[in-house]
Amino acid sequence: MANEKKVITFPKGLPGFEEEKSFILSEEEGIPLAQLDSERNKEIGFVLLRPQLFFSEYLPGVDLTPDEIELMEIGPDDQVDVWAIMTLCLKDMSLSTVNLRAPLIINSRTNKGIQIILGDESFSYRQQIFSGMENHPGAEGAREGAIG
Repeated sequence: MANEKKVITFPKGLPGFEEEKSFILSEEEGIPLAQLDSERNKEIGFVLLRPQLFFSEYLPGVDLTPDEIELMEIGPDDQVDVWAIMTLCLKDMSLSTVNLRAPLIINSRTNKGIQIILGDESFSYRQQIFSGMENHPGAEGAREGAIG
């Protein structure tokens, strides 16, 4: 499987990490997870998940403001990727959670991104991801990728 790495710029940083603007996004083909690591501070990193693959109801109506569209240089034909930050519980992976309320939005052409907070309160900051996922076709690969 191919491992793809690209530099993603968050012009405003991420909430809590505003000084960190440049990150390396590492994806592996066939795995719905990725790693996002600060280029400057190797102690800052996140495990990301493509939430729409695990939560069919999660295709947020991402209403970006004109300023956010300009910041990410989104053109009419550009595609954006939606990622959610995971919190892993290595002792019991079934307790791992994902932040569905504040997804990362990345313009795949410019590699610029932002983190937004959705107004829809039905999405949780700490949604359990693996409970009840035994029959999901991507769940086993995600479990393996999360700890492998």
